[in-house]
Amino acid sequence: MNTDPTRRPEGTDDPVAIGAALRPVEDRLRRGLADEAATVTPGDRLGVILTEARTAPARTAGTGGPGGPGSRPHRWLLPVAAASAAVLVAGGVWAATRGGSPTPPVAGQQTSAVVSTSAPSASSTPSASQPSTVPTQTAQGPATSTASVPPRSVLVPTPVYYLGPVISGASPRLFREFVPASVTAPPTAQGKALAALRLAMGAPPSSSSYVSAWAGVDPVSVTLDGSGRIVVTLSAGLPSGSPVPADLAVQQLVWTAQAAVGQGTKPVVLVVKGGGDVAPGMPSGQAHQRPGDAMGVYDVLAPLWVDEPARGATVKAGQPLTVKGVASTFEANVEWQVLRGSTVVATGHTTASAGAPERGSYSFRVKALPAGDYVVRVLESSPKDGTPDAEQRIPFTVR
Repeated sequence: MNTDPTRRPEGTDDPVAIGAALRPVEDRLRRGLADEAATVTPGDRLGVILTEARTAPARTAGTGGPGGPGSRPHRWLLPVAAASAAVLVAGGVWAATRGGSPTPPVAGQQTSAVVSTSAPSASSTPSASQPSTVPTQTAQGPATSTASVPPRSVLVPTPVYYLGPVISGASPRLFREFVPASVTAPPTAQGKALAALRLAMGAPPSSSSYVSAWAGVDPVSVTLDGSGRIVVTLSAGLPSGSPVPADLAVQQLVWTAQAAVGQGTKPVVLVVKGGGDVAPGMPSGQAHQRPGDAMGVYDVLAPLWVDEPARGATVKAGQPLTVKGVASTFEANVEWQVLRGSTVVATGHTTASAGAPERGSYSFRVKALPAGDYVVRVLESSPKDGTPDAEQRIPFTVR
C-alpha cells in the first residue's frame, strides 16, 4: 500500500518525463495552431474535438507496441485534446479580432441579417434578389432597419380653391381658404400642390355651401417640367353632368396648383392618365392659365373671402377677434356680422384697400366673445335695394 502522498503508484506515467517528451510536439502544435487560427472563422468546435478524442484508437505505453503487453490508454489524451480545443477557439477569436473592430454581439433572438463593422467579404454582397437595406446591429441596442420607417408627414397651411355660389341660387365662383394639408416632410412645392388639389377636388367641407365638380376624379401627380410648367396628371377627365361649367372647373385646378407652388404665372398642363380629354373641347396635355385682366379675374373669383379665422378655428375666450380677408366689392364696401345661431351678436362695416373689379384686403376687430360656437359673415349689399349680392360664412369656436 502506498502511504506516501508524494509518491505516485507504480505503473503510472511520470508527468515530467512525458512533458519533456512532448515538448517538440507541443512546439509544433503551437505553431500549427497559430497558422491555422489565422485562416479560420471562430466557431464552437469543442464538442466535435472531444467526440473525436473519445472515439480515436488508444495509444499505448511500454515496449509491447499497440495492443501489446502492458498497453493501456493514456489518461492525459483527453485533457490535452480539450486544452487543444480551447487553444484553437481562443486563437481563432484572437485572429478574428486583431487589427479591427470587435464583432457585434449576436442578439438573443434570430435576426434576418447582421452587418459587421469590418470590411464585408465577397460572399456578403447583397444579390439582386436580396434587399439592399438590412438591419444593422450596434453596441447600443438590437438590430434596427430604416426600411420599415414610414415617411414623416407635417401639416402645412395650403391655399385651396373651392367652388360655390356667392349667394344662394347664384352661379358658382372660386373661394380661397387656407387649409392644413398633410404633406410628406420636408414639404416641396409639388407635394403641397398635390395635397391642395386633393382637397379642392374632394368632398367639400360639411359646414360650407361648396360643390364638387370633380367627383370621382383624383389628382395622380404634380411635377415641374424643365420649361417651368406645372404638370398635373388626373385619373380621369371631368365627369359628365358636372354642376360646374368646364372652363370654371379647370380654373379651379389652375388657381389651386399655382397658389400651392407659389407661382401665379406658371402655365398648368392638365394630363389625363390613360388618355382622353380633360373636358369636352379641352384635350389632354393642353396648358392653361389664369385670366390676364381684372374683369376676367372678377368673373372667376368670389367677391368676398375670409382668410382669418380659418374654418373651424378655435379662438381664445376673453380676447378680441381679428378678421382678415380679400374683397372685390362696389366702392370697396364690406359689411360684417358675427352670429351665434340665428342671433346677431356683433355687426359693423369696413373698407377694403381696393374696389371692384380690383381686389383689395380688409380687416376688422370684434370685441371679446364668451365661449361658444359662432359664424363670421361678410357680405356685399345691393346699392339698389340693400339685399345681399354676395357673402361668405366661416364658422369658428370660442373657448
